[in-house]
Amino acid sequence: MIDHAQNLIDSVLASNLVPTTSGVLVETCDPSHSCNQDQWMFKGVFFQHLGYFLEDLASLEQLQGPTKQALLHKYSDFIHANAYSVWEVARGEDGKIGNWWAATPGDQARQQVSVETHGSGVAAVTCAVRLDKLLESLGVSTDGSN
Repeated sequence: MIDHAQNLIDSVLASNLVPTTSGVLVETCDPSHSCNQDQWMFKGVFFQHLGYFLEDLASLEQLQGPTKQALLHKYSDFIHANAYSVWEVARGEDGKIGNWWAATPGDQARQQVSVETHGSGVAAVTCAVRLDKLLESLGVSTDGSN
């Protein structure tokens, strides 16, 4: 089942939903600011469940520590790139989180903001925090010194 879950996640990462070299998740409607509530929520649902999957991996007794670490690291760059973009790009000066995480920083005029975009942003940042805590619990430094 782990392989099936990884294949699903990997297919999203290899799709046109991650068109940038920075690895930031983008809805096709983000640049034209024409997304609807379902599209605003997709990113949040994706990151929330990615976090659940990583927690489940870290708790599997049949996996050895190095295997768990490798599986968690597999998604680390993607998760951190998105959390960074939420915080540095999609979050406006007023603290509101917009939908287009890959926009030009400071381009708030092109952002749609709603409860769904906030929830998605929080889910991405929370997923990064969750990942770091899981790696630390496995004895992996998350400050770059390892």
